[in-house]
Amino acid sequence: MKKLSGIRSFPFIGLLILTACTTTDTSVTPVTATLFPQPTATEVRILPTPSSPGDSILWHDLQVSMDQIETTQEYISEFGSTRTPPEGMKFMWVHIQLINTGQIEINKPLLENFSVLYAGTEFKPTYGHRQEYKDYSTLDPVLFPNQTTDAWIRFDIPVAAELKDLLCVFLPESSQIGTSFSSPNYPYSENRPTYVWNCAP
Repeated sequence: MKKLSGIRSFPFIGLLILTACTTTDTSVTPVTATLFPQPTATEVRILPTPSSPGDSILWHDLQVSMDQIETTQEYISEFGSTRTPPEGMKFMWVHIQLINTGQIEINKPLLENFSVLYAGTEFKPTYGHRQEYKDYSTLDPVLFPNQTTDAWIRFDIPVAAELKDLLCVFLPESSQIGTSFSSPNYPYSENRPTYVWNCAP
C-alpha cells in the first residue's frame, strides 16, 4: 500500500513544483547582467607634421621625396588617346624620387604604399601612363646601392579639391591609412612609420 500511495502522490508533487516555477514574486528586483563590455574611449591619432613639397624623408636606407604636383582635366595616354576623369573628378599627378642610400639593394615601395588625403577621404593611386611622363608602375622592382629613380603617380581627386587642402602620405609598411571625418585628425596605422607632405608650398 505504501508503494501505491507514493505513486499516487507523485503527480501532486510534480504539480507543486511546476506551480512554484511559474509563480513570479513582484517584490523581487530582477538582476540585469551585462552581456558585453562597455565601450572605452579610443585614442585619436593624428598624422605627423607634414613636410613641404621637395623635402625628403629617410626610411631605413630609402630616401623618398615628392617634389612636383600637378592637376589636369585630361591627359594623353601612351597610346595617344585622350583620357578624361570620372564625373566630378580631376587628375592629380605626384612626382616621386627614390634614392637607395645604402650598401645593399632594396625593394621599391608599392603603389599602394602612397595615398592622398582630402576632407577625411583617402585616395589611392590608379592607372596613369601619361605620354612623355615616366609612370611609377614601370619602375624596376629593385633599387641598387646609390641608385636614383623617379616617376609620376596618378590620383583621381574631386574637382573642388585644392592643393592647399590635400596631403600626400607615404606608408612604407602598410597599404591602408584609414581616415576619420574629423579632419585633420586622421588615425594612422599604429606602430607603423607614416610620412606626410603638404601638396601646396
